[in-house]
Amino acid sequence: MRRAVTLAAALAAVITLPAIAQDVKAPAATAQTAITDQEAKTWVGKHVYSSDGKKLGEVAAILRTADNKITELRADIGGFLGLGQHEISVPAARFYLKNDRVELDMTAAQAKELPKVAK
Repeated sequence: MRRAVTLAAALAAVITLPAIAQDVKAPAATAQTAITDQEAKTWVGKHVYSSDGKKLGEVAAILRTADNKITELRADIGGFLGLGQHEISVPAARFYLKNDRVELDMTAAQAKELPKVAK
């Protein structure tokens, strides 16, 4: 009986280990991803993080084509309490939705080098 329990535990570990080990970043958005107006609105205000784990700011808008395919993300970064922040544009292929936050595939320094969006 003890051997059967040990064998069952070992099999369970072997079966579930690959699923636990996977941390695949699936793109949250690409040029082919289409989202509704409501889905786009739910992204606004989500925190934006760099690939090195630094919180940069918040999503300001999701821009889409006429057929609702995502083209870019606009994010307000930098500043404190809204002072000194600026808006950047991130192409769809450069960000992911991960655990209810947006993660860029660039470091904080790289994100801060993106050109500011003229308002």
